[in-house]
Amino acid sequence: MSLRSEWPCWEIMECSPEAAGKCSAYKAEKPCWEVMCEIDMCSFNICKDCLVYISNQKKSIFSKEEILSIMCQKGIDVTHHHCTHFKSAT
Repeated sequence: MSLRSEWPCWEIMECSPEAAGKCSAYKAEKPCWEVMCEIDMCSFNICKDCLVYISNQKKSIFSKEEILSIMCQKGIDVTHHHCTHFKSAT
């Protein structure tokens, strides 16, 4: 299930405005993994394991709910509805 149209990579990864502004993929017309692959072909190996890449695959083995749950467990709340499954370690 593709979430691409719903959440850009900088939201999924919760990049700060400063970090996002320095990123070559920020607001690019291509997916971030394509931008990074053009810069460094070896970086695609990292992208294949990234939540952004996984969540954007049309034939993902994960459902939208599973992807949201994984993000939530990592403390990433792209829905801005505060993760109900995520417990802060503080």
